[in-house]
Amino acid sequence: MARTSKARQQVLDAAARIVRERGAAALTFEELATESGVTRGGITYHFPTKDELLRALVDRDHGRWSETLARHCAAAGADPAGPLIAYVRTASTHDPEHRRFVSGMLSAVAHQPELLDGCRALYRAQLPDVAGSEARALDALAVMLAADGLFWMEQLGFLELPAEVRERLVARLESLARAAAAPPSEDSTD
Repeated sequence: MARTSKARQQVLDAAARIVRERGAAALTFEELATESGVTRGGITYHFPTKDELLRALVDRDHGRWSETLARHCAAAGADPAGPLIAYVRTASTHDPEHRRFVSGMLSAVAHQPELLDGCRALYRAQLPDVAGSEARALDALAVMLAADGLFWMEQLGFLELPAEVRERLVARLESLARAAAAPPSEDSTD
């Protein structure tokens, strides 16, 4: 991985703070210079436009998500359900700071959907192959979509589960992931 300059990192960290606290609309180069301590010229050296800065924020956030997913996969070892369970654990992580960042970025990506193009491609690459409509692949897809749904329902404030119920729900998703990854039995209709 290429080294990131200190100034570039300062700008990204400050931009993420601004987005978390006030939303992407508040992200101006003047505000960023004040928040980061980097001159406007230093900011534009690394990010000539606000669009490039927003794309870098999205890419960094997705990179962190991918790193978390990789850590969960590594912890699962050789478990055949490991990648799917890792996905559930990553998507269901409750991190208030991250959720504030996502909320702050929603208006930016709503107005510029192309900011998510890289994320879309990586997400699609993680989806199980359901071309043959094998039941287990569909079950795996359903588990992923349920984990994503939990994230977005909580993110948008539609759902606030008691901690004990949330833990049981995530455990249930993990159980369903294990079932989706289990080898088909001889009497299976897959």
